[in-house]
Amino acid sequence: MIWAVLVCKFHALSRDRIASLLVFVLPIAFYSIFAGIFGNLGQSDATRVTVLVVEEAKSDASKRLVNALEESGSGLVLSKGFGNPIELWTSQTARDAVQRGQAPAAIVIPENLRVGLFGTDDVPAITLFVDPANPVAATMIPGVLQQAAMSSMRGEMVRSGIAEFEKMGGALTLQQKAAMKMVDLALSRAGSDDEVSLDGGMLLPVEVENVRKESSGETRTMVAYYVAGIGVMFLLFSTTSAAGSLLEDEEMGILDRMLSSPLGMSRLLFAEWLWVTIMGLTSMTVLFLFATIVFGLGPWTFPRVIATIVMTVCTAGAASALGMLLASLCRSRGQLAGISTVTILVMSALGGSMMPRFLMPEFVKTIGLGTFNAWAVEGYLEVFWYSPTNVSLGELLGGMSLPLGVLAGMLIAFMLLARFFARRWETA
Repeated sequence: MIWAVLVCKFHALSRDRIASLLVFVLPIAFYSIFAGIFGNLGQSDATRVTVLVVEEAKSDASKRLVNALEESGSGLVLSKGFGNPIELWTSQTARDAVQRGQAPAAIVIPENLRVGLFGTDDVPAITLFVDPANPVAATMIPGVLQQAAMSSMRGEMVRSGIAEFEKMGGALTLQQKAAMKMVDLALSRAGSDDEVSLDGGMLLPVEVENVRKESSGETRTMVAYYVAGIGVMFLLFSTTSAAGSLLEDEEMGILDRMLSSPLGMSRLLFAEWLWVTIMGLTSMTVLFLFATIVFGLGPWTFPRVIATIVMTVCTAGAASALGMLLASLCRSRGQLAGISTVTILVMSALGGSMMPRFLMPEFVKTIGLGTFNAWAVEGYLEVFWYSPTNVSLGELLGGMSLPLGVLAGMLIAFMLLARFFARRWETA
């Protein structure tokens, strides 16, 4: 009898395509996504970080340092300029670019670049602008700078050591100076692959500046970064579940009675979409209030409040339209639950709801641009992460224009497709 029960269960599973998809296909799909993102983490090709480079005064030392950074094999991709024709980065334009999210970090190489073999108190510091959304940049780049300095500025190391020695022990003799010049010449001719070790600490002082720290001293926390991704993912789950009321009405025979009335399918779909959108707006509002009260999301300036309302209306509307489309494609509430779960989880993994998109390889980022989550998260990040507190409403809405436009296009496309597939209820 036990064998007969197992056989029956096997046949039931084989006939239920959605259940089979969840059991066998979904784990493989998620494994493939995460393996593609993290499988080669630590290798330079997989952990490439774009860094802006500013040379405040071009010198042989700064050129050698930049060349050593490019050849370090650490995965840094250096950008020295922008636009067409090429315009070199300045300290201010590079900082603004990092603040806008165009790059996770920027290196500003000061004038009179030199190293300190026995201390860096009087050595000009390299400024490193970082976006804390990418913790890899702030922790990796200072170490890479020290490695590049050791391989490219060995002559400066010797001269720094001689200068410090003369301060403490007096001037060198002519014979000692001649010998040190020979050492300096030998080091300058050495290849960058030669072994160099240093036990005295940092050669180059690096001052790390968090571009999310406001002039008032307030620092933007990762709460502001992750509320966007988590909020969008669960918005999709709630709106898709609410859109399933159409299938419940069909099962109970209510849908046929509504369609036989003057209401019609188009107005019925609009009414359902409006209700689901209101639910989505309420859900996101509760999340933002909770994040504000418990985790300190904010500060809430007038432009941010208006921009959040605009973004939430557009996001909830597009998410509700996607829910209506999925409901019109499915035959039962159970089928909707299975298909929507697979769809939402895959979009969330690719679109940045589960992990920041800067961690993803370029091909995964490109694929992710085709998802709802990527554009919704990007729009919310413009409000909560990229914009400074004193931003004007016009500037904020201007920065959100592309995500808002894409979401509006998705809303229209999803609703038109939902209306097309809903014809099956009119002809049933």
